[in-house]
Amino acid sequence: MTSEPVCLRVKGPFACFTRPEFHVERVSYPVITPSAARGIFEAILMKPIEKPEVHKRHNKIGFRWFITRLGIVKKGTMFSILRNELGYSAHQKPENATGYDINGERIRAQRHSLILREVEYYIEAVIEVPPETRKRDERQVRPSAEFLARNKYHQMFLRRARAGQCFYQPFFGCREFSVAEWEPIATPPDTIADQPEKEDFGMMFRDFDFEQMWNYWGHRKDQPRPDKGWNQPAQRPAPTHFHAQAVNGWIHVRKETQV
Repeated sequence: MTSEPVCLRVKGPFACFTRPEFHVERVSYPVITPSAARGIFEAILMKPIEKPEVHKRHNKIGFRWFITRLGIVKKGTMFSILRNELGYSAHQKPENATGYDINGERIRAQRHSLILREVEYYIEAVIEVPPETRKRDERQVRPSAEFLARNKYHQMFLRRARAGQCFYQPFFGCREFSVAEWEPIATPPDTIADQPEKEDFGMMFRDFDFEQMWNYWGHRKDQPRPDKGWNQPAQRPAPTHFHAQAVNGWIHVRKETQV
């Protein structure tokens, strides 16, 4: 069961939605990706269906965010920055190190990043709750999926978004590029001003499909994670892509929704 669409207007000074084909060098997509947009919503409100804890593996109470469309208010301008990045192998310091020395050549690397400046978007999403009803205990039964999606979680998100509450600071792609402002929009415009009628952005990353990974883990209570097989493609999240084309400033990500 899905909720009514929720629209959020977000803006910030910098953004970087990394293209995976450039590997080490960080080159941003020209606009926000659905995966990054979903992360902004989850920073404000989230309740995952899949539980990594073994004693909660059977409990599927929760919801997922699905991005339906993205509105481009300010596309932003590309510009390059050069940064010194620090790091140790396996994310650990050497035994003889007392701190992170920025002058150490062995741990310092200069990398270019092609990022966006001054961006602003509309993000429209829906809450999807699984239709099955599960008992929490012998006396209490979970409310219906329709009530959870269209009333409880929907109103919780609007209340938190209006108050500026979040579990962690939302960000545009990379964590150092925070979302400066966000506000819920009751009725987003059908046509965004100052945007071309049609604009093609090519193939873009949509999101990861975690279904095969969670099915490999299993859903029974107290079932531990598998200790081998992680190098097999069937046990890893599968990336999905889509052709991004903006019509009157809107990129339609997911046309159909499950009811």
